[in-house]
Parts: sequence; structure tokens; C-alpha cells
Amino acid sequence: MSEATKVRALIADDEPRARQFLEKLLSEHEDVEVVGVARGGAEALELIPRLKPDVAFLDIHMPDLSGLEVARHLRGDGAPIVVFVTAYDKYAVEAFEVAALDYVLKPIRRERLADTLERVLAEARGGRPAGRAKAIEAALDSPGLRDQLPPLKRLPVRHRREVRLLDLEQVPLLFSRDRLVLARAEGKEYLVDYTLQELEQRLPDGQFVRVHRGALVNLDAIESYGGEDGVLVLRLKDGTRVEASERRAAEVRRKLR
Repeated sequence: MSEATKVRALIADDEPRARQFLEKLLSEHEDVEVVGVARGGAEALELIPRLKPDVAFLDIHMPDLSGLEVARHLRGDGAPIVVFVTAYDKYAVEAFEVAALDYVLKPIRRERLADTLERVLAEARGGRPAGRAKAIEAALDSPGLRDQLPPLKRLPVRHRREVRLLDLEQVPLLFSRDRLVLARAEGKEYLVDYTLQELEQRLPDGQFVRVHRGALVNLDAIESYGGEDGVLVLRLKDGTRVEASERRAAEVRRKLR
């Protein structure tokens, strides 16, 4: 990136006034060009591969995917620099501080944003450091934050070198294989960046059920079920056959009624 090139910025915030105010502040800097504005985390994940911003300003608490979760899915050489925008108190800021280039507290002050942009410009023009995936994982697992993450409305999955967002209705089965978590959808398998335990906590109540240690099944995808040699077997609409563990069978039956 040359000294004369503007830094391309993307804003993601579910509050219209906050988006507009940040866009206005950024427009006051001749080194910055706002190339995209997203109304939530899912939309940000859709826009980033297409717009290829140098920096993404991500609100922390958004109703679909949090800013931390968006950052978690940004990988590779083409990933933008991440700056978190947050109204959270000190305990959360300490976690965010290690997971991004910088954070800006709301209400945003011009002087604070100017300091952040100096860091962004220096990193964008001088080469970006290695990814902060482990720091982001630690921030997401910080005490008190897990319970504040919103339920997933769509599921981010790996598709080639991009992130694809699947409607939950498209996903009949989530399962682990060789220490990876995969989603089955439309006859294909996609890599998921969540553990099954995280998914169990984040998926909407009543839509998926844990059938054994290594699988979650979408209740709407079950065509029939029955006992075979004392084992509860679920048959999904796509033809998949899934056995429930003895420990989980009673809970699965209860949810099927």
C-alpha cells in the first residue's frame, strides 16, 4: 500500500445513528475512504470479501453476529485490520484490547478516533502482523461475555476461501469428525468455526437437539424416528440415519413430542 493510497474502511453497527456518526467522523480524514456500511455482523461478513476493506470498524453487540464473532471468521492475507467499537465496561474492554488493533468506546470522540486511525494507517502501510485468532478465542471465552452473545440467526461456515452464511433451516445436521465441526446442508459438508458446545448454547431454543456427544440435529429435519434393538434412531429428510446415545435418548424423545 503506497503513502498516497487511502485506507478503505467498512463500518458494521446495528444502530443507524451510530453508523452515520462514525461515517461522518471518518469522512473528515483525507486518508480514509468508507467503502461499505453494514447493519449487522452477518451483513459485514457478506460485504468484506466483495469490498476488500483495509480496516473494519465492528460494533461489539449486534443482534445477529457480534463484532468478535465477525473478527473470528476473518482469516488469511486478505483479512482487514479490526477495530472494535463498544459501549461495554472495563471487563469487556480488557478482553477486546488483545483481540484487535484497537477499540473505541462509545460515544466516540474525534481525538480518540484520530489516535486509532494513526495506528490503522501505520499497520496498513507497514504490513500487518500475524492473525489474532487465539486472542479472539480468549476474548469470546472471557467471563461474563458468553451470556451476552446473541442467538445465531444464520450459521457462518467455510466455503473455499470465503465465509458463507447458511439459514438454519438449511442445516439438518451438525457433527464432529476428526476434531473438526461440520455442517451438512444441501447435500454438502461445510467447516464450522464453532465447537458443538458453543453451538448448543447459541442456537435458538427448541430448533436443534444434541443427540449424542458428536452431533446436533435440526428437529424440523427429522422425518421419522423409532427404536431399533433398544436404540433410538432418527431418520432425516435427506436420508441420513442418526442414532441417539442412551444418555440423550430421553431428552430427544421429549423434544420430539
